[in-house]
Amino acid sequence: MDFLYFSTLNFDEAGGAHNPTQIARALAQRGQRVLFVEPQPSATRETAALPLEIVALTELGSSPTQLRRAWFGLDSGEMEPVARALGERASKFLSAPRAAIFAAPFDPYVRLAPFLRARNFLLVYYAMDDFTAAPALGHTQFAPAAEEYLTRHADVLCAVTPHTAKTLERFGGSARVIPNGVNVETFSARRASPPAQIQRGALTLGFWGTLIDSMFDADLIAHVARTQPQWNIHLLGAPDPEPHRPSIVARLKSFDNIFFHGAVPHAELPRYAAAFDVCLAPFPDNAFTRGRDPIKAYEYLAAHKPVVASYAPQLATLPYVFVAQSPAEFSAAIEQAARAQLDGGALDAFLASQAWSARADALGEILRDAKPAARDGEKILPTFAAPDAAATLRYAERLERELADTQAWALELETIAKTRRGLKRFLPSRPKQI
Repeated sequence: MDFLYFSTLNFDEAGGAHNPTQIARALAQRGQRVLFVEPQPSATRETAALPLEIVALTELGSSPTQLRRAWFGLDSGEMEPVARALGERASKFLSAPRAAIFAAPFDPYVRLAPFLRARNFLLVYYAMDDFTAAPALGHTQFAPAAEEYLTRHADVLCAVTPHTAKTLERFGGSARVIPNGVNVETFSARRASPPAQIQRGALTLGFWGTLIDSMFDADLIAHVARTQPQWNIHLLGAPDPEPHRPSIVARLKSFDNIFFHGAVPHAELPRYAAAFDVCLAPFPDNAFTRGRDPIKAYEYLAAHKPVVASYAPQLATLPYVFVAQSPAEFSAAIEQAARAQLDGGALDAFLASQAWSARADALGEILRDAKPAARDGEKILPTFAAPDAAATLRYAERLERELADTQAWALELETIAKTRRGLKRFLPSRPKQI
């Protein structure tokens, strides 16, 4: 079976460590052709000569404005040109039987579902998160109506956790659980490397990931920093990527024992992990957290480090992961984790079963006997977007910021041009070219 894989994450995002890229690679490594669709072109598209092609919505005919509107929960606009371009690309690269995998309910992707059904694609919704909880946290790119359509019309439903699988079953279907995985080799090969040179404390704690309030509990980290000033906390990741949200940096910058490192290349994470005593997963107390299967937890374990997570009971079954349900419990769990004696051999044996290749095998087994539903005519669905006032306002504010940035850039260019004109009479003349 060949695959069309729709991802809201770019192929090279987070070093390509996320679920869609890793599953796509694992499928391609088995000789199955995969056409990977991302929102906009990745900076790097290294496929290691696998039968894997990557194309962006903007390369298929969707304009940057359409893409941006969809990301803010607005109508994604005309999709017929995108459908035609995608159909041509898929017909040239993919052979029957074919499956279209949707990793998230993103409006431009889901609108193409009947178009793909008409071409006898098996429709698969493999939910990376509990997207029913995402709109309440301001993640406007995930349309609730689009997820309802996927859940009702997909031939196969999969999810990364039992919690998320249960949310998919609310319309009467049955969902299978395929957790996230890990590239163990990325971390095992670097364990002997010199650790990153960072400022150490009585305990040295580390986190990597996006520092955004919907997925990172700044108050929890502030509690640890305040009550345990002898511990040092190192935060790796892009801070405050969405300006309209409460700032993580503003909340934590006053603590002398918290260090921001910014975005770090994924290949460098093992060196930082080697310098940490305990790795942290400080998730907020919300439904989105309880539906997650965070890849960072598997990566921390692959680095042979104990993990402390908050408000994520689904992680309690993982070895050397200590789950807390309050700030006090979180600090106590850190102390407990720091005393843990890891059995490296047993941990490696566990991680071997968590490889992305095993996840791809599980998906292949589920799809082996699946059949696409009857064709329902070739059409493009109308938009699922139903933006509220807050989403529309955020979109308008984004446009205003971009306009201000453009105006500032234009003024800077004008100043440079004037300066160069003023200096021209003092500069030596260039010899004529012959």
